[in-house]
Amino acid sequence: MNNFNDEKINEYISSNREADILVRQLLNIGEAMYKAGGEISRIEDSIYRLGKKYGALHFSVYALTSILFVTAEFPGDYSISQSRRITERESTNLYRLEELNQLCRECAINPLPVMVLQKRVLEILGKPANPVRFYLGELIATFGLTFFFGGNVLDAIIATLAVLVICFMQKYIKPLCSGLIFFNILTSFVSGSIVCFFNLFIPGLHVNHMLIGVIMVLIPGVAITNSMRYILSGDTISSLEKLVDSLLQAFAIAAGFILAMYCFKTPVSVSVVPSNLFRNIVQVLTAMVGTLGYCMVFNSRPRTMIITMFGGGLCWATYLLTRYLGCDVFVAAFMATLVIGIYGEISAHLVKVPTTVFFIPACIPLIPGRNLYYSALGILARDWRILSENLILLSLTAVGISFGFALVIECDQFINKLKRKRNNQQTINNQKDLF
Repeated sequence: MNNFNDEKINEYISSNREADILVRQLLNIGEAMYKAGGEISRIEDSIYRLGKKYGALHFSVYALTSILFVTAEFPGDYSISQSRRITERESTNLYRLEELNQLCRECAINPLPVMVLQKRVLEILGKPANPVRFYLGELIATFGLTFFFGGNVLDAIIATLAVLVICFMQKYIKPLCSGLIFFNILTSFVSGSIVCFFNLFIPGLHVNHMLIGVIMVLIPGVAITNSMRYILSGDTISSLEKLVDSLLQAFAIAAGFILAMYCFKTPVSVSVVPSNLFRNIVQVLTAMVGTLGYCMVFNSRPRTMIITMFGGGLCWATYLLTRYLGCDVFVAAFMATLVIGIYGEISAHLVKVPTTVFFIPACIPLIPGRNLYYSALGILARDWRILSENLILLSLTAVGISFGFALVIECDQFINKLKRKRNNQQTINNQKDLF
C-alpha cells in the first residue's frame, strides 16, 4: 500500500505518510553509518531496534556493502519496502558515527516524533567534516608512521611532502576520476616518484621507510581487516564484496609504487630495522602519534582522541611483548587486537560511544602496510620468495586482527544477552509479585 491518509497507525506514527518518512530516515541512518565506518552488524541492529520501537509489527533489514533493504509492516495492513543503493565511498567519519549512534540510543529509550527524527538526521548528515583537519591528520600520521617504520627526521619530512601532494590530489583530482583504482594508481605513482626523485640527489635516504609511511595513508587496511571480521561473523556476501574491493585498491596502490621505482630505477632492497629497547620505545611513541593523526583523519571528537591515542600505544606495546615472548605474527596480532578490543569496549561503555570510535584508529599500527610494500618489491625484483613471505604475513596479520576483534564482540554480545535475559526474568518475577 502506498496511498497516504490520516489514519493513526500507533502512538508514534500519525499517518501512513509518516510511516514512509520513518523508513526513509532509517535508510538514511544505515547508509550514513556505513559510510562513516560502522559495521554491518551494528547497522542492521540499530535499524531493527528503531523499527520495532516505532511500532512495526514485523520489521526486517538486510545490509550489504552496496545496498540496504528495509521492510516494515505496521498495524492496519500497511507495509513499506524500500531499498537504498550505496554507490559512493566516503572517508571514515567517527564523529558522525558517534552522533548517529547517540540518536539511535535516544530513540530506543524515548522515540522522537517522526518529523523531529527527520530533522535530526538531516542536521547530522548536513555537518561536513573539516577538510583542513583531515589533511593535517594525514600529514601527522605520515610523519609519525615514517619514524615508526624506521625512518629518520629527513625521511619523515620528505614522506610528508609526498603526502601533501596526495592531499592536493584528493581534493582536486579525485572528483574527476571515474573510479578509485585509477586514482590510487595515480596517487601512489606521483607520491612514489617524489620520494624516488629526492633519493637521486640526497644520499642516505631510506626509500623503503618513506614509501611505507606514505602507503599507510593510502592502503585500505581497516577495510581489509573488517572484511575478514565480517566473514567470521557470518556476513559472507558483504565480506567477500568488501574484501575483493579492498584488495583491488591495495594492489592498485602497490602497482603505482612499482611503476615509480621502475621509472626512476630505484634500487630494490629489503630494509631490516634492528630491534632493541630504545627502538621499541620509539615505536610505541610514534604509534601514538600515528594514531592521533588518524583520529584527525577519521574526524574523531577531541574527547576521544587522547583515549584512542593511548590505545594505539597499548596495541603496539602488546604486539612487541608477544613477539618478544616468541609468539608468531598471527598470535601477536590476535593478542594486540584482543587487548585493544577490551580497552575499546571498556572505554566505549564509559564514554557511551561505539567501540569502533576507539578501535579503528588504535589498530592502525597493526595494519600490514609494510608487507604490502615488500610484496610490491618482490614483484618488481621478481623475487617470489619475498613476495610469498610478505603475502603470508599480510594474511596472517589481517586474520589475527579479525579473530581478536571478533572474539571481543562475541564476548560483549554474550554478556549483553545475559543481562537482557536477567532483566527480562526480573520483570517477569515483578509481574508475578503483583498478583
